[in-house]
Amino acid sequence: MDYSTKELFYYLNKSISNNVSYRELSNLCLTLFCTCSILPERFEKAIITKEKLALLFSKIAKEKNIVSYPPTASFYGASFHNTHNEGHWLEVMASALKLAREPNIEEAKSLLV
Repeated sequence: MDYSTKELFYYLNKSISNNVSYRELSNLCLTLFCTCSILPERFEKAIITKEKLALLFSKIAKEKNIVSYPPTASFYGASFHNTHNEGHWLEVMASALKLAREPNIEEAKSLLV
């Protein structure tokens, strides 16, 4: 991970509570895929790709003990990989395009400090 990706990981991991649900984490991932405007100004110039988001969210899911194969994953079309795998989060982001899923940006904002 490059420096800005590590910094974003530490920020997100610190901000997100340990009892975050899979649905909340998926919504945050989807939100950040669609817009980074909810992040602090220091991340304004960071290049955040879908691959970086997938890496970050797979690590966060593991840190926060998110169930490997949550039953609600199919809502995001993300049933093929476990949540600790980057492929899972790529599927979550693809749901915005394939399934026309829109994130709840206000809910995502509430997870961050």
